[in-house]
Amino acid sequence: MKLLYEAANSVEAHMIVNLLEQSDLSARIDGEFLQGGAGDLQAFGVVRVMIEEHNYDNAVAVINLWESMAPKIDEEDRNSVTLNTVTTSKLHYIIIGLVLGFICGVAVTLLSY
Repeated sequence: MKLLYEAANSVEAHMIVNLLEQSDLSARIDGEFLQGGAGDLQAFGVVRVMIEEHNYDNAVAVINLWESMAPKIDEEDRNSVTLNTVTTSKLHYIIIGLVLGFICGVAVTLLSY
């Protein structure tokens, strides 16, 4: 078996394995259950997609084709992502305000009894 792809997590690894299965290539995932470990385990490169050596070149071609079809992000989409991030940070302040208001309401209610 030869290392084909180092995945960020098990979801990405399963996606790559399913992509290869669509091209009739068999692969396996190594280290899938190690990513939650702590201590002596390394932080990155734990989840790997392995393939047999005689299928390696075909598998690389499949992955390169898949990566080349990734959608391109234009400037308008980039601005939209930034706007959504700003909106999300405002949402955090609203949630914090609601939680603090609830706590103050409970405290006043308890003090009045």
